[in-house]
Amino acid sequence: MSLNSWLILMVIVVLGTAAQLSLKYAFHVSSLNKTGALPLSILLSYYFWVWFICYAVMTAMWLLVLRVVPLNQAYPFLGLTYAFIPLASHFFLKEKVVFRQWLGISIIVAGIILVVQK
Repeated sequence: MSLNSWLILMVIVVLGTAAQLSLKYAFHVSSLNKTGALPLSILLSYYFWVWFICYAVMTAMWLLVLRVVPLNQAYPFLGLTYAFIPLASHFFLKEKVVFRQWLGISIIVAGIILVVQK
């Protein structure tokens, strides 16, 4: 796998993480809205559209990656989002990450390293 493919996969993981944080924040901001029109306030939220754009760009990039990277190497790499999301939630949303989660993140990263090697 080329360096460009690794970089594109990493951007996909980062976009996926940003998308999930944006969606969480869109729901949080919309739930603070007291008008009662929760679905509409979510759809009109800036953070909802960040989520949508991130996923659209991710999908296009994923299609590009699949042209040159074997699926059995590319798909496990997406598992990094399971490690990045708790970390990003910890730093940006001030959510608590407990020891078991840190251990799980370590296992995920080690597993991905083992799986994507040729």
